[in-house]
Amino acid sequence: MHAKAARRPLAATLVSVLAAGALALGTSGAEADPIGSMEVTPHAGSDTQGMALTTSAACPAPATNIIVGVKGQGFPATGQIVVGNSPISAYAPSPSGGIVVPLTSTMRDYASTAGFDTLTGRYDFTLTCRGAFGSTTYGEFTAPIWFTTDTTYQDSAPSTATTTTLTASPANEVVEGKPVTFTATVAPAAASGTVQFRDNGQALGSPVTVAGGQATLTTGTLSVGTHKLTAAFTPADAAHGASGSAELTYKVKIKPPAVVSAAKVTGTVKVASTVTCEVTFNGASSVAYSWLRDGSTISGATARTRKLTSTDYKHKIACRAKGTNSTGSTTSTSPQAGPVAVGPALKNTAKPSISGTHRAGYKQTARPGSWSPSATSYSYQWLRDGRAISGATRSTYTATRSDRGHKLTVRVKAKRTGYSTGTATSAAVKIG
Repeated sequence: MHAKAARRPLAATLVSVLAAGALALGTSGAEADPIGSMEVTPHAGSDTQGMALTTSAACPAPATNIIVGVKGQGFPATGQIVVGNSPISAYAPSPSGGIVVPLTSTMRDYASTAGFDTLTGRYDFTLTCRGAFGSTTYGEFTAPIWFTTDTTYQDSAPSTATTTTLTASPANEVVEGKPVTFTATVAPAAASGTVQFRDNGQALGSPVTVAGGQATLTTGTLSVGTHKLTAAFTPADAAHGASGSAELTYKVKIKPPAVVSAAKVTGTVKVASTVTCEVTFNGASSVAYSWLRDGSTISGATARTRKLTSTDYKHKIACRAKGTNSTGSTTSTSPQAGPVAVGPALKNTAKPSISGTHRAGYKQTARPGSWSPSATSYSYQWLRDGRAISGATRSTYTATRSDRGHKLTVRVKAKRTGYSTGTATSAAVKIG
């Protein structure tokens, strides 16, 4: 059975260390080789908590005694004895055949004995199998512990902290459908594992294996809008810790407008007709129009439709449409249409009339009436009883004896560039 060792006061421990004398760590014989490991229980604990060491096997014959020491930051370079030269028979065997050795003091006690007060990093316990006397040893069992804080330890090596940094190329934004590459850089570069990229908290693809400290993901499927992207590193072993990147805000812009059907001029291309700029864009939030005459922009012509004027007569016209959204603009210019043909005849809106004294020998004056659009010039033909009077083609006519008793009328032709000539005849007047 295991002989339970009583917990000795710190002063007794100091006496044991001093009594060890020549038994200090580092004395060894030819047979002082590592022969196994030890388990520390509890596996994790505090600096003021008792611990026990259990060897993986029994000490080999002819060992009869053991001695246990500890090395690490704060202790002497040769180590400090924590269990003096003791007979193996004083300790209980473990189920696996090893030796269970309770430590009679705590790590805080041992640190105080060595004259320091901060426990940090790795400490190694060594149990040396030996005889009761002399310096010959028969092998060693070792066990490390790590103080992750001044007051807590664990029997497994703490993982190395990692950092994960997320970048994108292009750096800040991309147009919808264009590929963007996200790169997660994991430090230290020796850390192995995978990175899961996430978009607004949702997994973006499958985990990507880290190679040379980096994991990359290229995608062209991000939707239009603002994305919050992260990268989370999961280590492949316990040697390194997990880490996550800071959130990366990334914008995906809508595609610039695309021309579905190119601009074209529709309608009758003649003066006074209205033509339309027909065009179809995909993704345009607004469309602006302009019109061109013989390739030059017409000032003020910015509507989708345009009524052709006499200024356009005999010229070629085209339209230009510009579709715009938040990303940019796309322009489509129609082929030229024309040349613009002559328009309809001027329309008479008030009939011509004849003024003056309607008697032979008196001058008759033709008034041309009103026209739409307005005429820029007129021509006249006087008629007697509906027949043209030879040579009577001015705006005035002096009635002759031949006109007496007959009816006079005047035919007016109204003219304007780009329009067909309009014709109207006045009411008849009887010459006395």
